[in-house]
Amino acid sequence: MKSSRRPLTPVAAAVLLITAFGAQAQVTISGAMDMSVEAVNTGDPNGKIKQLGAGTVTSSRVAFSGREDLGGGLAAIFRLDMGIRADTGEMLPGANANFGRTSIVGIESRKWGQLALGRTGTPLIPMLNQTDFGGIGYYGNNGSISQNLIGRASNGVFYTSPVVGGLTIRAAVSAGLENSVAPKEQGRFVALGGYYRAGKLNLAAAYQTSKERTATGSNLAVDNQTEAGLGGRYEFAWVTVNAGWYRIHQVTPVASRDRAIPSDNTTSYWLGAVFPVGSTGKLGLQVGQTKGDFKAAGLPEPKGTTMAAYYNYSLSKRTSLYVNYARVSNNAGSKLSLIPAAYYARLRPSVNGSDPSALAAGIVHLF
Repeated sequence: MKSSRRPLTPVAAAVLLITAFGAQAQVTISGAMDMSVEAVNTGDPNGKIKQLGAGTVTSSRVAFSGREDLGGGLAAIFRLDMGIRADTGEMLPGANANFGRTSIVGIESRKWGQLALGRTGTPLIPMLNQTDFGGIGYYGNNGSISQNLIGRASNGVFYTSPVVGGLTIRAAVSAGLENSVAPKEQGRFVALGGYYRAGKLNLAAAYQTSKERTATGSNLAVDNQTEAGLGGRYEFAWVTVNAGWYRIHQVTPVASRDRAIPSDNTTSYWLGAVFPVGSTGKLGLQVGQTKGDFKAAGLPEPKGTTMAAYYNYSLSKRTSLYVNYARVSNNAGSKLSLIPAAYYARLRPSVNGSDPSALAAGIVHLF
């Protein structure tokens, strides 16, 4: 006789884990819902679309986190973070599906910091977050300008230091794809980041390298693919200014690269400002440029200029309304994409010189 039992869904599994963990620990459910009405354009012929979007300001998600006091200044911690497409209720596609945003468990010490195992953001993510006009949010954020390749790592060990003199250190090591046959090193990853805060000043820098294949077919060679970034933010009385620089060095075959950044070396930089508007509003402005060294016959090296603006009006500490406009101006050799907070919603031109743009008006609620 066949069993009528069905496999547990990710949410059901999380509830069982939380129930077991929560018997002796503090468990928190948090997240965000972000929805907007959008008019977007890839810049290609017939590229204009009117749609209900999700994830403009922040990725819609549900997160479960727990902490158990072990005594002696130690605590056990876990976090499961599930991204969703708020417009359809579906889970995110690709590697971030289910609990692919974050899935970690570890030990935390007030004296020595936190050590966690699993999958979560790389040290470059806090650097981007601290040097953007919207915390890697809104169309035209610095994740869009930099076209950051690896934002999360699986099969990893992650360390975060305690704050010492305003400085926090993050480090990550990943076993990569864990291939049982050559190339066994593929995807192996090492990263380091430093973040300094003193009063109204924030400075951040990070570097990461991963072993990637340099060819297809029977050539199994791997080499170091790198990303590095640095920047800062300063809060004046009437404006907060942010700026940053980012560089990507790719070793993968050109044909397998994202068409937005086909170059061996891509360099970007950005400058932004956020102005308070009354007691409940803020106006954000940001401009950035992305350049590559890819050479195609008869075309200039790729260059895209991103311009973005938003207005956010807070209805409460957890709920706000917003309007956001952004545009990328690509030269004849560039297909730079335009990305909101939710990476899957990026606007990707397929024709060189196409200029993607987006206008979004929506609501975001944090819980």
